[in-house]
Amino acid sequence: MNQSLPLLDTSIVVTRPAQQNSMMCQQLEKLGATAIAFPCIEIQANPSVNKSELKQQLSRCQITIFISSNAVNQMFLLLPDFNELVDNDCQICAVGSATADTLHQHGVKHVLSPEHNADSEALLTLQALQQIDKKLILIIKGMGGRELLYESLSSRGATVHNAEIYQRCLPKLADITPLTNKIDLILFTSSETVNNFLTLSPDSLQQSLLSCQTVVGHPRIAEKVTTLGFKKLPIIAATPSDVDMLDAVRQWVNRS
Repeated sequence: MNQSLPLLDTSIVVTRPAQQNSMMCQQLEKLGATAIAFPCIEIQANPSVNKSELKQQLSRCQITIFISSNAVNQMFLLLPDFNELVDNDCQICAVGSATADTLHQHGVKHVLSPEHNADSEALLTLQALQQIDKKLILIIKGMGGRELLYESLSSRGATVHNAEIYQRCLPKLADITPLTNKIDLILFTSSETVNNFLTLSPDSLQQSLLSCQTVVGHPRIAEKVTTLGFKKLPIIAATPSDVDMLDAVRQWVNRS
C-alpha cells in the first residue's frame, strides 16, 4: 500500500447533497482516491413556513434543537438574524458534532451536543434535556422523519414544537455516467440516501452496484443497506460526519 496515497486506484461514490459533497471529495482525493460526487438528496426550503410565527417561537423558547447541519444552514438562509432573534437564555442543542460545528460557523457560541453518536437517542441523554417540565422547546428539522425526539421531550413535560423548515427531495437530474466505471466504495449518510441512490441508478447497473462495499453513518442506515439488497456487510462509522466517515474509509483500506 502507498502510505502517502492509501486510496490510490480506489473509486468512491459520495452521496451527500451537492452543497455538502465537496469537502469529503477533496479529502478522499488527497488520499489518492477517485471521488465521485453523486448527490442523492436535494435540500429545498419548505415554502409553507410562516416566518412571523417562527420568529415568535424563537423569541419565547427556552431550548432550541437543531436536528442536522441542513437545519442550521436553512435556518440562517430563512432568518439571517437568527442570533438576534433568540433569547439570550435560550439553550441551543445540536444532534451531533457536525451540526454543532455548523452552528459555530454561523456565530452561535454556546452549543450542547452529545459527546458520542449523532442521533436522537444520544441527544436525549443530555443533562439539559432531563428536567424540562413546562419548558418551551423548538425542534428545527426537515419535513417528516422520526418523531422520537418530539414524543420523548413531550413525555418529560415540555411543550414541544416542530419547525419543519426544509424538505429533502429526489434530485431531478443525475448523471449516471460515473457509475458505469469501476466502483469500490459507496458512502451513505442517511437511509433516504440509500433509497434514492437505487432509484437514480439504472436497472442495468443495479447488480454491480449492489456488490459494492458501503460505508454508512449509523446502524439504522446499515439495516437499510442490507434490507435493500447490498451483498457486503456495511462498515458503520461512529457518526455521519466527514471526519468519522473518512476514518471508516481508512479502516476499510487497512482491512483490504
